[in-house]
Amino acid sequence: MSGFFIKILFLHFGNLIIPKKYQYKNMTKFFISIFLYLSLPFFGFSQSCLKIKAGMNFSKAVYLNSEGDALIKPFRQLKPGIVAGIALQQSVNKILSVQAEILYSQKGLKTTQAPYNTTINSMNYIEIPISGHYSLMKSKHSYFNLYIGGFGAYWLNGKYKREDWYTGEIISEKVDFHNPDYTYSRIDAGILAGAIYNIKNIDLFIRYTHSMTGSSELNTDALKNKVFSFGINYIILK
Repeated sequence: MSGFFIKILFLHFGNLIIPKKYQYKNMTKFFISIFLYLSLPFFGFSQSCLKIKAGMNFSKAVYLNSEGDALIKPFRQLKPGIVAGIALQQSVNKILSVQAEILYSQKGLKTTQAPYNTTINSMNYIEIPISGHYSLMKSKHSYFNLYIGGFGAYWLNGKYKREDWYTGEIISEKVDFHNPDYTYSRIDAGILAGAIYNIKNIDLFIRYTHSMTGSSELNTDALKNKVFSFGINYIILK
């Protein structure tokens, strides 16, 4: 499909990518603008496609403070979340391609200290991964790619939830980025690697994402995300 029509779709629907209740006008538009700026030049060529992406995250955030992380390590569990968005892929030649994405991604930390309590730190991001793909196997109707790349992300919002197993009490608080007693680093960046198996219009993907920055430079409970993801891409335009 002509790259011109893909450009029109993105310019028209760009602000609908993230659910309205999660939109923070300045940073959301800024990240969408970056995505469009990086992605649209890909589509001056014929070998390009547009994908809808949906899957699951399983995050295992760690504390930057090594002593604090050692204390919670025996209780840390995988925290499930969703990842969804769109992806644009441009072939460079028969075995190499580049993919840009814009995603809504749920990350964070879950700990269970039986028989006392369960604690969940939810961290929700708008994320822009860019990756280079190498095709190990390619036929007329399928291919298998390995890829590596990096990402930039903006921390939209979050929640702290603690359930006491004895009393049944549940404490739930939203992250207050304006709390004068805390400092937050809402910009995240890191590296990623994964694989894709394609059959006609469907990709099955797996991915590991490793943050290189923490949620704060000063707080003793600052977190750094490590995420395993899997899911499906559906090719809607090519």
